[in-house]
Amino acid sequence: MRALFIRLAGCNLRCPFCDTKYSLDPRAGRPVELEEVLARVEELKPSLVVATGGEPLLQRRALNALAERLHERGYTLQLETNGTLPAPEAGEPLYRAYHVVSPKDVPVAVPGARTHPSWVSYARETGRAWFKFLVSGEEHVKAVERYVEENGIPRERVYLMPLTSEDMGPEELLEAHRRVAGLALGSGFNFSPRLHLLLGLR
Repeated sequence: MRALFIRLAGCNLRCPFCDTKYSLDPRAGRPVELEEVLARVEELKPSLVVATGGEPLLQRRALNALAERLHERGYTLQLETNGTLPAPEAGEPLYRAYHVVSPKDVPVAVPGARTHPSWVSYARETGRAWFKFLVSGEEHVKAVERYVEENGIPRERVYLMPLTSEDMGPEELLEAHRRVAGLALGSGFNFSPRLHLLLGLR
């Protein structure tokens, strides 16, 4: 799918496996007016607009303004979040967006990470949230299985993605994908590749 990524600078976590470390510091970005973003969207006319980071919900007010304008123009917005900040509430423009929540407390354990419980409620209420877990082996998958059972998250709403590192070569990346894809199929979860890494698009 043709997607336009809007990468917001600044994050409230410091994940050792982060593949966009340049986005962690808010000072590393540049201020952009909403109209400039909308003009770029209109120029490219993507099938999907993805707001990511960093942690995009640190700029919640700006994102709500963007979500409202995109909705008015008929575009679909998807937000990628680590889930540590509260989910959108009814009445917020972001409430109508789609969300991919990538917890950093299960099965990996990043210091300071705790998935906000409102995301499970939001997923149940709206059907517009999916959970994406980074895994490397069977123990990780078992932890995900326990988590989704305890929280009543349907397995069709869960994606497993390979946990990778920057020093992995093409063969190692491919092997990690094969392994996690097999685990996902065997456990009834969805599989999400790290396509940009496989294609060398860092």
